[in-house]
Amino acid sequence: MAHRKVYLAVGRTRTRIYRFDPIDGDTRVVENVRPYEAGYTAMGAQYRGDDTEPLLLAVSRNKLITIDVAAGTLKEHVIDGLPDGPWFDGDMDPDGKTLFAVSNPGTPSYAIDVAVGKATPRNAPGGGRWDDFAYHPTNGRLYSVEGDNGDLLLIDPSRQPMKTVLKQGVFPPAQASTAAGSRKAYSATFFDQDGNFYAVDSAGNVNHLDLTTETIPDHSQRIGRGRVPVGNLEIMNGAGSITPLPVPPSYDEITVTKKFNRTWENSEPRGRVYSFDLTLTAIGKDSGTAEDVRKFRISFDLPTVKAAKAEASGVEVIAQDGKAYLDSVGDQFLAAGTSRPITVLIIVPGDPARLPQEYPLDGLRATRLPSH
Repeated sequence: MAHRKVYLAVGRTRTRIYRFDPIDGDTRVVENVRPYEAGYTAMGAQYRGDDTEPLLLAVSRNKLITIDVAAGTLKEHVIDGLPDGPWFDGDMDPDGKTLFAVSNPGTPSYAIDVAVGKATPRNAPGGGRWDDFAYHPTNGRLYSVEGDNGDLLLIDPSRQPMKTVLKQGVFPPAQASTAAGSRKAYSATFFDQDGNFYAVDSAGNVNHLDLTTETIPDHSQRIGRGRVPVGNLEIMNGAGSITPLPVPPSYDEITVTKKFNRTWENSEPRGRVYSFDLTLTAIGKDSGTAEDVRKFRISFDLPTVKAAKAEASGVEVIAQDGKAYLDSVGDQFLAAGTSRPITVLIIVPGDPARLPQEYPLDGLRATRLPSH
């Protein structure tokens, strides 16, 4: 089971959950889930079906933290047999019943039966600075990344210690955030369903490694020119897996503005059509630097109702799990500092009388795609 987004635990204390889309870098705090003062790590996701966001389960001292991002609830329960930690890596096993959590190098790891509320000691992890791991979707093995030197690690719970170096120096050394006490570690890892591996360090740098085959590439690829936008906070852990998309990830955000044109009723499917002009400008959103654009992606939220879609000319549209991605087709040169409008139609099924007169177009962003 996987969705379009994964989840980041951000902040060493007063930890918050953020939704993160690894394809376009869209990062948003889950406002309806309260901060947790003591902080938590060792987080995993328990999926509940295609149309429902997963439960997130994490560890804080001797407590299991259960977060329902859809309902906006956070609950804590003392776990029988679980010591106080500290805790680093965590993931739910593939059947969604056991949260596997790792502490210091020479101390036992623990398998937590989340239904029963009982922890069972397992083998020690071994040394290093690797703060999260993730189960591969096809071979079921646990992978992690050493923060100090970027080694790709295999974590085998049957070994003592569990850590084995699969390949040296695959990732760049991890960077710490500017938060006090931040670790130079890869603190959030996850896969898509094909086996593409993503690793995020404490500072928010995102790296991709193709593990869809048995051949391990020599080096990962750093995505984008920026970092996951969480300010000066530290990314503590990650959870979830994503559905694969046949498009490359990019976080090189450029300026986009919207102008609502009009709406009209639609007969097939019954609902409303909303017309927008989206104007791209070849200027970096954060840097303010003017730079040529040849290929681009526009993305925004779509309703999750069946048959909701977006249409525009000159782009390839992919709609999945409440998001629309509009990728330019061919070379569409936009000189540095110049702008061009793109008319986009959004079709939303439903009772036209109950649908809004203007679609909100939440999550609107545009990114520059590699031109080679």
